[in-house]
Amino acid sequence: MTNVSKIRVVVMGGPRVGKTAVVVRYLTKRYIGEYSSNVDFLYKHNVTFDTLLTEVEIMDTSMCAKSGCYYEHIRWGEAFVIVYSIIDKHSFNEAKEILGELVKLKLPSYYASLLLGNKRDLDHSRKICIDDGHELSLKYGCQFYEVSAAEHFAGVSLAFHSLLKEARSVLLLRSLPIRRRLGVNSVSKVLGNIFGKNSKGDRKKRPSLSI
Repeated sequence: MTNVSKIRVVVMGGPRVGKTAVVVRYLTKRYIGEYSSNVDFLYKHNVTFDTLLTEVEIMDTSMCAKSGCYYEHIRWGEAFVIVYSIIDKHSFNEAKEILGELVKLKLPSYYASLLLGNKRDLDHSRKICIDDGHELSLKYGCQFYEVSAAEHFAGVSLAFHSLLKEARSVLLLRSLPIRRRLGVNSVSKVLGNIFGKNSKGDRKKRPSLSI
């Protein structure tokens, strides 16, 4: 059986959206307050899929990535978490730009992506509705979740697990010998069967959660 031993994840998004809070909540179940950093942090984490151990490297990108060094992060990564704040319209627009860059720099079906709306606990100050997030995720074929890193571990954990599951499927299909790959109609179709990706005539939403 082909084994995927490592998955590289990049967490991106505008300032003050809670990127580090989301990552730390997933890795430790603890919540940390927001803070700004000019340094990227690389975390290593092990996940078991079907009794097989997989190393996950998570790159928590700094604010300096806004200046244009997202190029290297996107080239490096195989799975992407694009975080925005549901109370900040500008952060949602930045998420759109990042998803657009992903499409330009990565080959179709060669990566997995997750649009993550954070700060669900501040729903009373919401500026971005859930439908906006759904529509953007449909446009770029990515998963979509709304979570509160400040209040809940479960939502963040489920979102990351779903992304890693899809990323592993993408990498497994890429690692197949060419003849076996040709026997599969397309990576997109296979993943569509697993995760409910939509075709042009099917506006079915991908995995999503608001918690």
